[in-house]
Amino acid sequence: MHSQGKGAPRRVLLGMLACLPLLIGLPVAAQDRAPPRPQSDLWFDPTQLPSFTGTVERYLINPRGETDALLFREGPQIVFPPDVAQAVRDAAPVGRPIIVWGIRARHAPVITMLAFAPNADSVPGVVDRFYWRLGGRSAAERAERISVAGTVKSPYFAPQGEIAGAILDDGTVITLPPGASDGFRDLLRPGARLAAEGPGVAGDHGRALAADRLGDTAENLKPVPVPDPQRRR
Repeated sequence: MHSQGKGAPRRVLLGMLACLPLLIGLPVAAQDRAPPRPQSDLWFDPTQLPSFTGTVERYLINPRGETDALLFREGPQIVFPPDVAQAVRDAAPVGRPIIVWGIRARHAPVITMLAFAPNADSVPGVVDRFYWRLGGRSAAERAERISVAGTVKSPYFAPQGEIAGAILDDGTVITLPPGASDGFRDLLRPGARLAAEGPGVAGDHGRALAADRLGDTAENLKPVPVPDPQRRR
């Protein structure tokens, strides 16, 4: 009995030594290790944010001619600052998938991009500021006057989820002043006929205008009222 008592602590000690590599994190066999993730110089890991994966259907411009949004083929709209537009295009040309990390509006399918990558094996590109897209909804001072007509593909959303205009089937973007969409809900729903006039841009990257007249046809255009900001408070 006495000799068996001495052997028990020895067996416990040997068992602890066998487990020591696991306790202190020594390398395990190569085949048991997960492949290392790409590293970046960021102080935080953007991939901890909610992620959204989709295929780029088209890029969208605003009435100033800046690319500041894209449409997923699966439906959601993604907004980002114009200064990262070329990097986003390079990462995911039209027809290619993209992973977006960001914040989704509570009541609308629109996501504010904070990071992006073409796939899970790539180092994410990071957006260094939130983009609320307020200035991009208005036209530049010397914008040309544009008339458009077509079928609504989807409402055009502000990052917070507010309906701020419409996107036509051909990718034309029609924006409205904040709060003005309330009087035109039927014209901004998917499948509706929509015509608009206002200052904007038209070129190789598409068309976009800040509508000051709106209707179901070019013959039925009505002025778009500009809401009083004091009333919205």
